[in-house]
Amino acid sequence: MEWISYVLFALNGRINRVTWLAFFAALAIAESLLGAYLHEVSNMPAPVGAGSSPEAYFDDRAAFLAGLIFLWPSVAVDVKRWHDMGRSGWFALIVYAPALGIYAAEELKHAGVLPDAPLPGALISLMGLVFLVYIILLAARKGSRGANRFGPAG
Repeated sequence: MEWISYVLFALNGRINRVTWLAFFAALAIAESLLGAYLHEVSNMPAPVGAGSSPEAYFDDRAAFLAGLIFLWPSVAVDVKRWHDMGRSGWFALIVYAPALGIYAAEELKHAGVLPDAPLPGALISLMGLVFLVYIILLAARKGSRGANRFGPAG
C-alpha cells in the first residue's frame, strides 16, 4: 500500500515502463468511470453535441471534475516516468498545461467572459497529436540504466 501511495502522490523517484503503463491505464479507467458516475448521480448535463468529439470532452463538466480529482496522481506518475528517462519532471507540462488552458477557456466561455465560439479544430488536432507522441514516448522509451540524478532504477 505504501508503494502505491508513493507512485500516485510523490513527485520524486522513478518508475519503469511497465509500472507506468499499469498506472496510466488504471487512472484512465478510474477517471472515465468517475466521469460517468458523476453524470448519473448529479445534474451535470452532457455537453451539447455530446459524442466523441474533442470539443465535447472539453465542455464536459463531469469529465473536468473527474480530471481534476485525478490530476495529481496522473502528474506524479508521469513525472516519475520522465525521471526514469533521466529528464526533468517539468516535461509533464507539455500535455497538462495546454489541457488546463483549454479547460480554463471553456469555463470563461460559460461565464460569458470569452465569446462562445468553438475551439479551432487545428488546435484540438495539434493537442491530440502532442498527447499521442507524449504517450508513445513514455510507454516506449527505455529508462536510463542504473542510478541517475533522480534515484536508483525503478
